[in-house]
Amino acid sequence: MKIVFQKILPLGLILAALGVTYYLYQKGEISLLPGKKDAGEIQSQMTEVPFTDKEYKLSYKDKSAASFDIANFENNENWFGDGDFDFSTYFEGEASLFLSSFNNQKASVRLKKNFDIKDVLNFKFLVHLDTNPDDIEEFNLILIGKNLDYKQSLNSPREYKFPIRNLRNGWNLLVLPKESFSSFAIGEEKKDGVVPETQIEEVMIELTSRPKVRSIVHLDSLWAEKEKDYLKDWNLNSKNFLALRKNENTTSLLAINLTDNRATLRNGSDKDYTFQAKFTPLKDGTFGFFLRGDYKSGYGYYLVMNGAETNGWQIYKYGPFEEKVQTVNLAKGEISSFNLGKNQAYWLKSDLKGHRIVFYLSQDGKNFTKLGEADDKSFGSGGIGITVGGSNMVFVDDLLFSQ
Repeated sequence: MKIVFQKILPLGLILAALGVTYYLYQKGEISLLPGKKDAGEIQSQMTEVPFTDKEYKLSYKDKSAASFDIANFENNENWFGDGDFDFSTYFEGEASLFLSSFNNQKASVRLKKNFDIKDVLNFKFLVHLDTNPDDIEEFNLILIGKNLDYKQSLNSPREYKFPIRNLRNGWNLLVLPKESFSSFAIGEEKKDGVVPETQIEEVMIELTSRPKVRSIVHLDSLWAEKEKDYLKDWNLNSKNFLALRKNENTTSLLAINLTDNRATLRNGSDKDYTFQAKFTPLKDGTFGFFLRGDYKSGYGYYLVMNGAETNGWQIYKYGPFEEKVQTVNLAKGEISSFNLGKNQAYWLKSDLKGHRIVFYLSQDGKNFTKLGEADDKSFGSGGIGITVGGSNMVFVDDLLFSQ
């Protein structure tokens, strides 16, 4: 009897332990499965806000006075000083202005130019740095005008000076807020209460290297923006991806691939819709749509033209596939007897429904030709936007979303 009891007792204890465990599990006090992460960590959840409008339009035609060009640094401009035009290194147009300083010697260039900066918020400046950033002692953009305030001498010109810092090798799109310019009358100290004159008559750029080294920059495009509210319509990783720029007789959104290549509309995300926009490529490089995408990671579908002077197009996806992040081509093709031109407008249209993705092209915004299509279910919904590839810059306008 004693031997039987000794055998039954351990079994009873095990059954009792299992009963207590089951009771605590039912009450939610314990989990029977090991957690992959510490209990203190909470996984974030991705939530999308869908488009509420059946149709959404975005145009920049009403912003014709919101931007103006100051200098393009082409050889038809009358720059004088220490610079030379370079026809091999430039971002847009056909040339840039080359400026070099050696052994702490100041190099400068000047351009006579009349404009008013009263309502300007930012200046945008495209600069290529050829040498080590640490070799620059000083690099300044200076706007020179006349102070017409009655408290000052009529002959005392006023300077607005912006010291340029944090350049990196290669091309830089600099955003220079007007409020960050220092202002002073040449030969005088700034007087309290005197409102600086905003009429500019001359632009000057100065470069000074550190001792015993050389600094070289290429200057290409300087323009002014009178508003910055246009950025509120977009989700983007870098504000330098988008700008307002004069486009012939109007102003358009300018997308520049220097620090980023995509942006999505802030209105929301969606799955099935038609989306179209007007694109004017200024350089070689891809341009088109970024759809059902996440603007932060870049995951999504890309529907793009291969760029000016080409006739190709492609649809591809980018994201984590087969246990690695990669680009996967879904469709591609060419347009027979046709090449895209620089500074020419083209309308692109996409039609997404379920797994089906269709891509169209038009030269007038009315008559569209189907380029091709793809069938894929990797991304069910996501952001709706634009993309620019390569070292490209593209005017974008007349965006239209409908569902």
